[in-house]
Amino acid sequence: MKKIITLLVLTMFLTSCQKNIFTNITKTDIDIVSEIHAVNAKECVEELIIKLYKLNPIYIKKNEKFNKVSEVIIDIFKKVDMNKIDKSGQTNINYILKGFDKNFEGDRIYFISKGLFGMIDASYNYKNKFYLTDTKLNSVKLMNTAKNTETLVWRLSNTKKDGELLIKTNNIEGEKNNLSFERLFGKLINNQENMSRIISSQQGRIVQKAAKRIVSTIFLPIGF
Repeated sequence: MKKIITLLVLTMFLTSCQKNIFTNITKTDIDIVSEIHAVNAKECVEELIIKLYKLNPIYIKKNEKFNKVSEVIIDIFKKVDMNKIDKSGQTNINYILKGFDKNFEGDRIYFISKGLFGMIDASYNYKNKFYLTDTKLNSVKLMNTAKNTETLVWRLSNTKKDGELLIKTNNIEGEKNNLSFERLFGKLINNQENMSRIISSQQGRIVQKAAKRIVSTIFLPIGF
């Protein structure tokens, strides 16, 4: 009986090893790097969502579909139906613009976050696993998501109604500035820029940020 059990365990182990070896063979270095950056971007957006709601709790109460932040996150990160995506990328821009509409009375954070992650997701071709046979990422789309994130940060810091910011981000705790949002947005921007440059080097292209340090007031469509 012990011999049979040992044989079964050995068989399962070898099968697992063969599967892992096959998986690694079907991935290039750039595929592995792409997966790391896709996961990093998603984690940044999730942390931003949690922080935004924590500092602006009024908005979850205005959400007509969800009662908890966790429900919002699940909805935003749910798998996209590839047959129904907006290939122009305009839908995600519209989500963000709705969140900044001064006349909108609903959950601004939900729409801004949904639009932001929609762009990020599109820049990774709606994937978080990459293989040798997959269509390679587009360096320009990745760089444009970094620019769009900078534009979003600018709007968060400057869009006001009746003299008050629509959504609070960096605040003051005691006598110290809380710059956790600034650092987190910076991490997301750097993540996308780095991935863009990596893809660009693979494709023999040169991708540079246009008008560096000058933030645009419009969002660039990240189509598919």
